[in-house]
Formats: sequence, C-alpha cells, structure tokens
Amino acid sequence: MINTVTLKDVARAAGVSPSTASLVLNGKGQLSQGVRDRVYEAARKLEYIKPVYIPSIAAKQSSHIAILIFEDYEKAFIWNFFRRIIIQLEAIISKERYYPVIIPVSLEQNTYDIFEKVVLSRAGGLFSIDYGNQILFRQLEDQGIPVVVINNSGFQRQFYSVCVDDFHGACEGARYLLDFGHRQLAYLEYHRPDMPSLIHDRFIGFKKALDEEQIIFPEERRIAVNLYNMDELAQALGNLFQQKEAPTAIFAHDDFLAAHIIVALKNMHLRIPEDVSLIAPGDTLDYDQPYIPQITTMRINNELMGKLAGEMILERLKNQSGELHGLKVNQQLVERGSCRRITREV
Repeated sequence: MINTVTLKDVARAAGVSPSTASLVLNGKGQLSQGVRDRVYEAARKLEYIKPVYIPSIAAKQSSHIAILIFEDYEKAFIWNFFRRIIIQLEAIISKERYYPVIIPVSLEQNTYDIFEKVVLSRAGGLFSIDYGNQILFRQLEDQGIPVVVINNSGFQRQFYSVCVDDFHGACEGARYLLDFGHRQLAYLEYHRPDMPSLIHDRFIGFKKALDEEQIIFPEERRIAVNLYNMDELAQALGNLFQQKEAPTAIFAHDDFLAAHIIVALKNMHLRIPEDVSLIAPGDTLDYDQPYIPQITTMRINNELMGKLAGEMILERLKNQSGELHGLKVNQQLVERGSCRRITREV
C-alpha cells in the first residue's frame, strides 16, 4: 500500500501549522529545537515522505546509485557473495560515470529512515541486494528513482529484478544425487525470515526431483536448524543417523550450512563423501582459500547477476518507461568431490 500521509497530517500530529512543518522539513526558518523535534518525530511515526527532496535531485543529473545491503553481522559470511555482485555493478555503471553508494540496512529499520538515506545520498537509482521492502521500493519508484532488486525473487512480479532460479537449481542438485544412486536423502535448512521465497523455492525444487522418481520424502527429514547453534545441529544429525535407514546424502540450504554440517559429521566420525554425500547451492564460501572445505555446489553466478543488474539500471535511467523486466540466472553444477556414487540394492 502506498503511503498517503500528507504534510497536513504531520503538522496536525506535531501540533503546529502546515507552514511551520514545511519550514522544519525543508531546514528553513528560525524555529526552536523543541518544535523541530516534534515535527521530525511526527514525520517518522507517520512515515511521511517529503517530496520536496526529489526535485532537487531531478534538477541536476545524479552521479550516484545507491546499493542497499543487509547489516547483519551474524551473516558476515555472505559478504563474499555480495562483494562479487558489487564489483560487477561498479564496473558496469562506472562506464556511464555513475558511482555506487553503499547503504547498510536491517529488517528492524524504519522505512522512512531508509528512504531518507537514499534520497540524501543524491542517488539517481537503487540496487537492493537480498533486502526486500515493497513500501520503500514503491515510494522510490513513485518519486522517479528506479529500483532493481537483486537476489530476492519475492519481488520479481512487482519490480525490475535479477534473481537466481533457486527452484531449478535445487531440482538439478537433487537430480545429481539421484543419478549417483542415492534414495535416502535429508534436507537441511536454517531460519531465513528475510527470504521466505528462497526457503520455499529451494525445497520445492528439491522435492520436485524426488517426485519425478516417485520417491517418498518423509517430512521429518526436512530439518530447520539454528545456523549458529552447533549443539542443535549435532543433535539433529545424530537423530537422523540413528534411524534404521540413515540418509546416504544431504542437500543443504547453502554451502555455509554445509560447512557446519561437515564439522558436526566429523565429530560423529562420519566422513564426506565416504559415509554420506553432501551438496548445496553456492557459492557463499571462497573456495580459493585452503582452509575452506571443498563442497560440490550448484554455483550461483553472482558476477553475471551483477552485470545484468548494472545493465538493467542503466537502461532504466535512459528510459524510465517500458515493461516490467525480471531476469533469472541459472545455477551451474561444480563438482568438488563431496558426493560419491553408490550401488543401490535391487
């Protein structure tokens, strides 16, 4: 729903006249700090969007494009993934003399505050990597700031986007395990309140591959864990491998979780791939580093995502009209030896 709060609403909430509210929000007039604080507080609570900001941007060509990324220190590992996207974004947009401005955001952050940061950055366009906020994106679009959403398929039907085909990638990854003879599979994921569509698409893709082979997948073998609680992960895996028919292969939500799984299995004296095969979408890990375990992944081509998103925003800046555009990038299998072929009993 588009925010319809007006300047009069802000003035009424702050107990001042509309003209006074206008002076405060435009940084003009000799007004007391108390009055200013009341107006700013009212504007924030009502999530008022001050349209006067935008003409000052439109009046002269902006040379900045903002990039929203999650400020989540618990998921610092994902920076390796973001970094490769951003490098490509910068390479593409800098050819047209645009330069990136990175704006960290969090799920708890007020939409008004994020909008204000984007506008005050003098950004003429916006990339949002992973982060999704329909109200924010719509407000920016309405004010003439084009938005391109990257790696969040939950918004692909509403905004210009470049996403990963997580459904197809998970389906292909599961087929790879099936082709290796595995029929006893487990699916491990972790809580992602920021990306519900990602959780959904990957599991449904995995399940489709099994359905095609008429393999029944018990719901109890889909396990969600706390990514940072190794005891919980160890207990979940322990329960799995105590079953009469223990899994011969695990499909992990991503390779960061897969790395945790390897550690937990090692403590259980189970080896990869001799005792259990492991595959995951990736690559959030940097496999050039010698201390990173080598995991077979369905690689996400984040460099291509960055290139396509950069080209998309430039096209939008040149031509504000046009039909809604959404691109999906396929995942590619990269074998690193964490899966082995098994002989099935007939």
